[in-house]
Amino acid sequence: MHTPEGRRAWDSVAIVIISEGRIAMKQHLLILMIALGLALSAWSCSELKQDLPSPVSTTMRVHSDEWSQASSPNFHGAYLSNKNWNDRECLQCHGGSYQGGSSGVSCFKCHDAYPHSARGITGSGHRDYLYAKGYPLGDCRVCHGADYGGGNVSTSCTRAGCHVDRTQTAKPPEACNTCHGNFTAPASDFLSAAPPRSVLGDTVTTVSGVGAHAKHLTSGLVGKLLKCRECHNVPSVWNAPGHLDFPLPAVVVMNDTLANLVTGDGTNRPTPAYVGGKCNNTYCHGNWALRKASSPYTFVYSDSVITGAKYSPQWTGGSGEAVCGSCHGLPPQGHRDLTPVPCSNCHGEVVDANYKIIDPTKHINGKINLDGVEFNMR
Repeated sequence: MHTPEGRRAWDSVAIVIISEGRIAMKQHLLILMIALGLALSAWSCSELKQDLPSPVSTTMRVHSDEWSQASSPNFHGAYLSNKNWNDRECLQCHGGSYQGGSSGVSCFKCHDAYPHSARGITGSGHRDYLYAKGYPLGDCRVCHGADYGGGNVSTSCTRAGCHVDRTQTAKPPEACNTCHGNFTAPASDFLSAAPPRSVLGDTVTTVSGVGAHAKHLTSGLVGKLLKCRECHNVPSVWNAPGHLDFPLPAVVVMNDTLANLVTGDGTNRPTPAYVGGKCNNTYCHGNWALRKASSPYTFVYSDSVITGAKYSPQWTGGSGEAVCGSCHGLPPQGHRDLTPVPCSNCHGEVVDANYKIIDPTKHINGKINLDGVEFNMR
């Protein structure tokens, strides 16, 4: 070991050890620096994260609770109303179609009609939207107020050009003639709720929602004017069960009408029914009887009973469905033919010599008018 060769060997080993030690020290230093760097990075990132906004999942994360409360002065509807409905800043987060955008929150999650203009809520779109949704007027009141006068959005439904009658008098959207009938008529004019203008906006008589409504309720050309309740269950309030929650077409009930009139001394009982677009078995269209045994005018009988024609008019068939002679013969069956004596000779207060109705209130009114005197139909 003390020989020159041995000393040189020890020196070589020492050099190797020292060299390896230096390398190991460098590696340790490198590892330490990397560890310190990662620690500093983690610390700085955690500090930065504290300044980042939380992920947006609902409007409450960005807006206050009052933003969605219609009763609050900070309600978003009032905010937009004050900005004249300029909602460009909303688009930045909710997207150009209001479907969510970067926020992931769709405006339609809360109210499917917003924004009205973009969803076709004006004109026929307004009608179609309400019809499709079952007339959710309660949703309208959330923004426009309990009386639809504006609420917190300050936009009244009862302003000029909207829910007003022809005199510009405000009327609520709950008026009967809002959804069907004459929209410009006053809300108090109940007959104006009858078509033309059906729930779907139709005005031609060939559509069942229109049909012969005007002939029965407003024209009075051939008989007494009827009322809606004579053929329909009229609701006491707009949202009564069986009204808006019942599918079209409207139910025809004939529960308070001349259609059910019993004649012939109680022997002739009509069974009116609306089937296949036709009114069947109604007194109005000839289901009646007059018995000779009960009449003081037996000389006009050619049989023991005079009867109507029991005609079944097509609701959408037009004026040709109620021409004179369709509901009873001229003269009626069982009535002695007194030609050339015209009907007007005995029924002159009702009809003239050309079969034109003179006084509609005395025709199809449940009575028989003879020489100016009305009798029950027996």
